[in-house]
Amino acid sequence: MSAKPVEIIEIFDTSIDKVWTALTTKSAFDKWYFDIETFVPEVGFDFEFYGGSYLHHCKIVEIEPTKKLVYTWKYPVYEGNSIVTFRLEELTDEIGPQTKLTLIHEGIETFPPDDKNFSRESFEAGWTEIIRISLKNYLEGNSEEDSKVE
Repeated sequence: MSAKPVEIIEIFDTSIDKVWTALTTKSAFDKWYFDIETFVPEVGFDFEFYGGSYLHHCKIVEIEPTKKLVYTWKYPVYEGNSIVTFRLEELTDEIGPQTKLTLIHEGIETFPPDDKNFSRESFEAGWTEIIRISLKNYLEGNSEEDSKVE
């Protein structure tokens, strides 16, 4: 894993706890991420989901509550293996709580180079939409009632 990783940084106008809940709760995933059958935020937990027509297989390899979530990301029918890291940092602001999220996806160069869906541009576009649009709308566009974990 030597190529430059995809990195997306976004600041959310909400608490670090709310961002962490969005990253680690199945009911939140259903609203901003992918449809995941089950999710348990603990090291060793395996989960799968479909993104488009691709089955993704992931395994949590590191977790630091409210700070960091790291999991493998691969496709069972394609070669390659990558690592997705979400890092959170609480920011202080006079207006209210803010959280800086840094997403790092490394190892994408291990996927088939002849498939444009595995290109750097494709991953950058996908993560940009997921973090800067879907997650931002979920975290900042919902009322307090909508953001409660089921």
